[in-house]
Amino acid sequence: MRKLLLTGCGLVLILYLLPVFWPADQVEPRTAETVSAPQDTPADTQNIDYSTVMVEIDGTPTALPLETYVAGVVAAEIPNDFPEEAIRAQAVAARTYAVYKLSRGRPDVHPDADLCDDYHHCAAYRDVAVETAAGSDYSRVQRAVEDTAGQILTYDSAPIAAVFHCVSGPRTESAKDVWGEDIPYLQSEVSPGGSAYSAYEDAVTVSADDFRQAVADAFPAADVSGAPETWFKASVRSAAGGIITVQLGGATVEGTAVRELFGLQSTNFTITTDEDSITFHTIGYGHGVGLSQYGAKYMAEQGADYQEILAHYYRGSTLATL
Repeated sequence: MRKLLLTGCGLVLILYLLPVFWPADQVEPRTAETVSAPQDTPADTQNIDYSTVMVEIDGTPTALPLETYVAGVVAAEIPNDFPEEAIRAQAVAARTYAVYKLSRGRPDVHPDADLCDDYHHCAAYRDVAVETAAGSDYSRVQRAVEDTAGQILTYDSAPIAAVFHCVSGPRTESAKDVWGEDIPYLQSEVSPGGSAYSAYEDAVTVSADDFRQAVADAFPAADVSGAPETWFKASVRSAAGGIITVQLGGATVEGTAVRELFGLQSTNFTITTDEDSITFHTIGYGHGVGLSQYGAKYMAEQGADYQEILAHYYRGSTLATL
């Protein structure tokens, strides 16, 4: 189906692709992908003990100190050679997202654990102690976690849904444009530096026959019996460039659904066609909401500290200590 696949920024190619395992010393940024919109209703965070969390690791609930869990997430989510301020920003975002998830209670998908190691639902996780014993060096990650220990982001005194992604286009996406919910601290923000990622621009080619079959299965109301150049019509784009909805074979479909169906790196895509195939050309990698890891890298390289990075990507949030 795919003629071209460029290995991307972590495993955020799409919510439902099988994971790719990177060498222990070559971590690629991943993304905390969420299937539905983060809930912005302030949670009751009183009387919650955040010092220890129960994490489902390889299907087994495991009790971990919060900071041990955060170190494992950061080690899995962002390269160890990124600037220290970018890693610190990722540490705070990862800790905040964990506390946010804890404040919501255990979900049905893992009722015996607060969190899991599946980045589709919670966040990726690596056992830093085991991998360090095997020869990997996570000293910079561990230092970033220690330097920010206990720090989280709040809005109206509640932990925020500090989602993050690999790399956006020139702007990040707002939660409203991606998930349909207007969340004040997840707005579209300017995000330079994305082109430093090697697969910032990607392409996926699908044969006409495979495209027709996939669309017939996923969007039965869409008529794609004609030539490829007739399939896509008017689209609605976000301020950041992502496709919110598009006319496909006379049916209105969401950009996120197209991304999922064809394994695209983002919803910020254009198309080219010939008589036998269609090619999607994408910019960025991930859902595009919240912290851009490559944007954080760029800001750190320009002299911003982690507080400034976080304030930029999570508008109006406050840095607090548990």
